[in-house]
Amino acid sequence: MNVLIEGFDPDARALAQFLAGEGHAVRVASSAQEIAAVAELRCRGITVEPLSDLDHDPGAADVAYLDVWTPEIAPRVQRLRAQGTRVSCLGDLLLEQWPGPTIGITGTAGKTTTTSFVASILRAGGVDVVVSAGARAGNLWPTGELLDRLAGTEPDNQVLLLELTSSHLAFMHCSPRIAAIVSFWPDHLELHGDLEHYRAAKATIAAHQSVNDSLILNADDAASDFSAEAPGHLHEFSLQRAVRRGAYCRSESDLVLVVPSGSEVSVDVLLTAAVHPGNILAAAAIAGAAGASLSDVVTGIAGASPLPYRARPVHTLRGVPVVDDGMAATPRKTQALLERYPDRSIVLIAGGVDDAGGGLVQATPEESALLASACDEIARVARLVIVFGVAGARLRALLDERGVDVLATDDLAAAVAAAAGCAVGAAAIVFSPLFPVSLEERSGFEALVAGHG
Repeated sequence: MNVLIEGFDPDARALAQFLAGEGHAVRVASSAQEIAAVAELRCRGITVEPLSDLDHDPGAADVAYLDVWTPEIAPRVQRLRAQGTRVSCLGDLLLEQWPGPTIGITGTAGKTTTTSFVASILRAGGVDVVVSAGARAGNLWPTGELLDRLAGTEPDNQVLLLELTSSHLAFMHCSPRIAAIVSFWPDHLELHGDLEHYRAAKATIAAHQSVNDSLILNADDAASDFSAEAPGHLHEFSLQRAVRRGAYCRSESDLVLVVPSGSEVSVDVLLTAAVHPGNILAAAAIAGAAGASLSDVVTGIAGASPLPYRARPVHTLRGVPVVDDGMAATPRKTQALLERYPDRSIVLIAGGVDDAGGGLVQATPEESALLASACDEIARVARLVIVFGVAGARLRALLDERGVDVLATDDLAAAVAAAAGCAVGAAAIVFSPLFPVSLEERSGFEALVAGHG
C-alpha cells in the first residue's frame, strides 16, 4: 500500500516507521525544511519530501495520514479525496488496530479533563489503561508513543483511552467501543467550513459503533442531539436532572451513578468545589459504562492530578490569586469560568491571535454570537480587562461597546506586568484568553507571574 504522511514532527516520524515496518511504501512530506531527525527515515527506505506543496499536488497515495491541525477545507484534503485516497490520521489507525477495549472522548470543551478523570477512575479499579503522555499543552490526544504499545506484547486486556478533537474525527473511519461527546457548541468552524461539517466530524465518534457499543452524552446541552447517532447503548450525564443510565447530580454535592441494571448508588464527591463539575459527572458516566464502581469513581476523582492551563491557581500578584486558564482559547470556555465570580471582582487578561493557521477564528455568525455572550459576561464580572496581541484589539472594540475598562498591551509579558500594578482589591487575576495563544506564551505564563510576585 502506498502511504502519504504529512509532517516531520515526532508523531509523523513514529507513524512512518511503524507503517514501513508493516511493509508499506511510505512517503513523508512537509512544507518545512528537512530536519536532522528525518535522516533515519531515509535509512529505513522511507521517501522524505521537504518543502512540499501538498495543497498544489499531494501525489498518489492509497491512504494519507494528515497532521492533527490540517483544516478539513484545505485544498490537499479535497484533492486527496477526489482522487480516491483514504484520508486518515494516527487516532484512526490506533482504533483500527487496537485488539483490546477502546474509549474515545470528544466535545467542544472538557475533553482533556474528562479523559484524565476517566484514566484515574479506571486505574483505581485496577484497569490497565493506555493513554497518551506526549501531546502538547497537557492534551491527551493520540501520539506516536502509543504505536509502541500497539506493536508490543499482548495489549488485548489493555484499555486504549483517547481524547479526540474534531480535527481528528474529520479524518476517521473507526469508532471506539465506548464513545463520549461531553459538550457541543460552534467552535473551530474555520477548520471545517461550517457548523454542519463540524457536527458531522463530531458524530464520527459513534458512526461506526455496533449495537454492543456505548455512547455517553451530555444531557444538558446540544450534545444530547447526538442520541440518534447511537446504534448501541445510550448513557447520559446531567447536572440538572436524573438520567436512566449514566451519572447525575441529585444535590449540589451528591453524585449518583446509575448502573446498567438500573440501580442507583450515590456519594458526596464535593461537586461544588470543582471548577467544572460536569467533567466529573461525564467521567463517572464513561467509567461506569466501562464497568467502574462508585468506589472507583470516588478514589479516582480524589487521586486525579490537576492539569496545566485549565483554571488552575498559580502564584499570586500583590497578594491576589492568579488563575491560569490559558487553554480557554474560545469564548464559551472563558465564560464558563467567569460565571463563578461575583460582579466586578476580577482582572482579566485576554487576547492572542485571531488566526491560528486555519483562517479567522470566531468569525462565523454562530461563533460571533458566542463571543458577544462572553463579552456580556466579562462586562459583568471584570473590573478591568488587560488585552494583548492582534486578537486583543478585536476584543477591545467589543468591550468598549459595553463600557468595560480596558488596558491595551503589546504582548502577554506586558499584560502580566500591567496586571501586577492593578491587582490590589481584585478577588483574582484570571488569564483566560478567549482566542488562540502560542504554545510559548501559554507555557511561559506561570513564569511571568512568578517574576512579578
